[in-house]
Amino acid sequence: MKRKIYDKLLDWKNTANGDTALLIDGARRVGKSYIAENFAKENYKSYILACRER
Repeated sequence: MKRKIYDKLLDWKNTANGDTALLIDGARRVGKSYIAENFAKENYKSYILACRER
């Protein structure tokens, strides 16, 4: 599933060079975690997935 935000994430990765953090903000249950994890899997050798318990 590709979303519009994916292209923006690629642009951030290519321009930020690790100098800036990224915040994905939006409504609940719209796929923010899904797209972030999918982006990390496809673009990095390793990544950390942190889950916050409520």
